[in-house]
Amino acid sequence: MRVLHVTPCYPPTWAYGGVPRVVYALARAQAAAGLDVRVWTTDAFDEKGRAEVAPRRVEDQVDVRVTRLGSNRLAWHHQLYLPTSMPPLDGVDVVHLHAHRHLLNFLAFRGARARGLPVIHTPNGTLPRIERKVAVKAVWDAIFDGDVPRRADRVVAVSKAEVRQLLAAGVGADRVARIPNPVHLDELAARPPRGTFRAARGLGEGQLVVYLGQISPRKGVDRLVDAFAGGALAPARLVVAGTARGMAPPGGEGVTYTGTLGGEERLALLVDADVVVYPSADEVFGLVPFEGLWCGAPVVVGDDCGCGELVVEAGAGLLAPHGDVVALRAAIRQVLGDGAAAAAMVARGRRYIEAHLSPARVAAAHAALYESVCPR
Repeated sequence: MRVLHVTPCYPPTWAYGGVPRVVYALARAQAAAGLDVRVWTTDAFDEKGRAEVAPRRVEDQVDVRVTRLGSNRLAWHHQLYLPTSMPPLDGVDVVHLHAHRHLLNFLAFRGARARGLPVIHTPNGTLPRIERKVAVKAVWDAIFDGDVPRRADRVVAVSKAEVRQLLAAGVGADRVARIPNPVHLDELAARPPRGTFRAARGLGEGQLVVYLGQISPRKGVDRLVDAFAGGALAPARLVVAGTARGMAPPGGEGVTYTGTLGGEERLALLVDADVVVYPSADEVFGLVPFEGLWCGAPVVVGDDCGCGELVVEAGAGLLAPHGDVVALRAAIRQVLGDGAAAAAMVARGRRYIEAHLSPARVAAAHAALYESVCPR
């Protein structure tokens, strides 16, 4: 089976959120299971520049093809990825599109259809027109790839919440497959000793409340900062790590903002967290809370999201209504104040990850899906 993953961003790009991490873990696991795995992506990296990578490389048995962007600025500020080459479809059995509303998907979908290749699409929460540039998204859907989810052979939902999104968008129930995102356990196995991040940043002895991810209005980070106002959760300290997009970087009493973290420093923050908080709305999965659980931190997440659905299913944390500062503060205080309950949440979360979210299990589910759409 020869699969081509299409994604606008791929490691070493981390500033663009969870999709690069998901595709990376899935592609590596599929290659380890014996699939011929290829990736078509761009040289997007962050606001300041492009990824310094070769146009083609083989990494962990994955054949990665990189198209240069026509404009790095348009990619960062407007999510307008302008590929300067065409998708490498020769010798491919199935095309797997990731995210939504980008030209790589548009070109790969049209190319696959012209060749009679089956197409799998994983929007990963990007299908609804929410948060930023809603009118632009409507125009894009009308001109370019708004019909891809309805025309793909199968559409992957990563949670029940995303199943509901897909059905509301007109995707037939018979073409929706629910497969969760993988948690990159190999990466998390290399985590540093507890205390590494705290010592490096001079954060003292207080408990650490951690948010890690993109910072935008939908993520609820401003409400999380408000929960610390007036020393309400002192001596605990809030550490916010990620790229601010569409809003100012967070700050305030008891708040440390680090910007984007990668590699060992990112893992060190998760290891040192006493609780990971993810107060988002419309979050169909939420990778970071499960990474935090694997690293030993219980979680508090927003209840208006698929992430909350999964955390409840795992019995691994507490939920707080999105935007409710009082309830969010109370949930954080409850977790920080009961070490035994927190440890039990972590243990249940780790068992859930092993049973449902390991890369090998998720890769096997995708392989079965590919087989179901490929001609015999």
